[in-house]
Amino acid sequence: MIKELVAKIGPIQITSTCGGRHARRSQHYRGNAIDFRPLATSSRKAVAVAKSLQSTGGVGSYSNGLVHVDVGDREISWYGHKRSRRVAYARLGRR
Repeated sequence: MIKELVAKIGPIQITSTCGGRHARRSQHYRGNAIDFRPLATSSRKAVAVAKSLQSTGGVGSYSNGLVHVDVGDREISWYGHKRSRRVAYARLGRR
């Protein structure tokens, strides 16, 4: 998923993988998620591209420009604080 994402949006700076503090039951702890900062495009475009990838589960962005992507089963999207503004999105043909 990371290779495919970088091919479409350019270089990224990965800021978080499986270490650190994350939400309980986070995909980060399973090694299935990264947080990153896009270096060649906006975080808005990075989110749009990530949502379009077949291999992506959850996608989120934060007000500080970081983007979260995971390969988990849940297909959720958010902006800002994950718990306060959760918005589900459906992807056609994904299972």
